[in-house]
Amino acid sequence: MFLAFKELKFSKLKYAMVGFILTAILFLLFFINGLASGLATADSSSLKNLPADYVVMNSEADGNILKSEVGKNAQEELEDSVAKDQFTPLTITMSTVKGGNAVADVVYFALETDHPSLPPVIEGKPIEEITGEEVVVDKSLKRQGYALHDTLHDENLGVEFTIAGFLENHTYSHMPVVYTSLNDWNKQPFSNPDKNQALLYYGKETDVAKMDVLTLEKTVESMPGYSETQGSLMMMVTFLFIISAFVSTVFFYVITIQKRNQFGVLKAIGASTAFIAKGLVLQVVFLTISGLVLSLLGVSGMTKLLPEEMPFEISWHMIGFTGIVFLALNVSGSLVSVHQVAKTDPLEAIGRAD
Repeated sequence: MFLAFKELKFSKLKYAMVGFILTAILFLLFFINGLASGLATADSSSLKNLPADYVVMNSEADGNILKSEVGKNAQEELEDSVAKDQFTPLTITMSTVKGGNAVADVVYFALETDHPSLPPVIEGKPIEEITGEEVVVDKSLKRQGYALHDTLHDENLGVEFTIAGFLENHTYSHMPVVYTSLNDWNKQPFSNPDKNQALLYYGKETDVAKMDVLTLEKTVESMPGYSETQGSLMMMVTFLFIISAFVSTVFFYVITIQKRNQFGVLKAIGASTAFIAKGLVLQVVFLTISGLVLSLLGVSGMTKLLPEEMPFEISWHMIGFTGIVFLALNVSGSLVSVHQVAKTDPLEAIGRAD
């Protein structure tokens, strides 16, 4: 440890440049990870938070819930094997609402409000308590000028709804979700009570004739463009990890080559290869952790400058995973430098030592 920090103190500029590059790479990793997570949440948070273990859809929809159409026969078949309080049909409708000078595209989710484990609200009435033309909406509508008890005018459907509560992280394809009672929805003239987009239920996987039974995770992955977008972003993150490992390996390898004669002298006066190698690895760990801390401070500051509507989400799980993988790759890369130390001949180094 003494050797590692003595070198860091002696060659401040050299190691500061290496630390800056590691910090920049980590900052980019966290930013792309946060962007990928934010886009995933804005795209599919409503499906991830559906009150169900499984989603039943028409097999011809290929997992796309908006294309699905489930009739009464499938509903009756599922009701025979699933408890009534563990099951609800789901009707989804896209539309546009107006309120004052604000216009917003929304997605209606109509389901039975006595269903267990409905999404919790952060303000106003719970979904299970809404009545008549009351709805509970995602809080992103607040950014568009809507408030509790405001009226939503839907000219496409010819109805009006009152905002009774707000939820968090319930969007579909970046549009806020509006939860409403299925019983009240089916009373509207535009509704067809015999047709729903899906059936939601808790319990074990159950076969339904001519229907696909999907988990929530599979339902999310089947959204149009979801897997492609996340795959592209994850590919970028993967290459950043590889590039970061390569860059740090090259930097420390070059520094080790430059100091090879000094290492030879150290070995000649009794320093073991393990002692020198420990110093190299400690330098890598110190610089990586320092870069991790500085990059997190940078990301934290950046999030305060990002526009509120920009989907960006970072979690401690993501930070921990990224930090551990980044550290592991850098330490693994430093073993190349350790190999050079082990090959250093003390006699040869003494002959050309500075």
